[in-house]
Amino acid sequence: MMRFLVEEPIRIEEKLSFDYTKHHPVAYMPVVSCGTVDSGAKFKELTRSTTSQQSLVILPNQKLKATVFLTLPESDYNKNLGIFQIRVDFLSANGQTLASSTHPCMLLFKSEHVRLLLTILKIAPLIAGYILESQTISVKFQGFNEGHMPTSCLRVLIEQQAEYHPGAGIPAIYDTTFILESELPLLRRLLWYWRKTFFIWTMMVSFTVELLFLLICCRPVILPITKQSNFT
Repeated sequence: MMRFLVEEPIRIEEKLSFDYTKHHPVAYMPVVSCGTVDSGAKFKELTRSTTSQQSLVILPNQKLKATVFLTLPESDYNKNLGIFQIRVDFLSANGQTLASSTHPCMLLFKSEHVRLLLTILKIAPLIAGYILESQTISVKFQGFNEGHMPTSCLRVLIEQQAEYHPGAGIPAIYDTTFILESELPLLRRLLWYWRKTFFIWTMMVSFTVELLFLLICCRPVILPITKQSNFT
């Protein structure tokens, strides 16, 4: 019963490696397969055989949300860079863009006094190398719906402001993590988050109902009644 009622959300997590040889650094995360994206023919050849498996991963009309975690050094270059854009494209097996979304992001502002105070407080682990002078930015993308044409690959691009020339205004990044998750309806989401509690209560209610049924319908068998003889 729990297997039919509770639906496990999809979660795909992967480290991204951006290609900085492009004007817009780009990274790919395969849902089924990305193939060789630079070559359209080869991309089609490598992904066509796996398209039928995509329906087992992401069902049509399923809501999706994506989160990009960027770890950026708190360098003067990144602070002076200001705002840059992160774009996520959903690609089909033949390289067609199914959906696209962009979001601005930047390093969180810290005044010189706050930075100096934090550096003094963290001077020991900084010197030992246990922590780095970096920030992790979480960029969330929501509102995606899986269509009838399945998503085969995700493309993440870093775009600079319009004032910069092509290839300039790109932030320096330590590490990038991409997470793709499905959004369940409210009732199924509650069942998933409280699945252990729901399982225990369902088991207790089922046991109570079965026990009552046995006591009511099979009482003569469980508790036999001894007839007493009346002597006159």
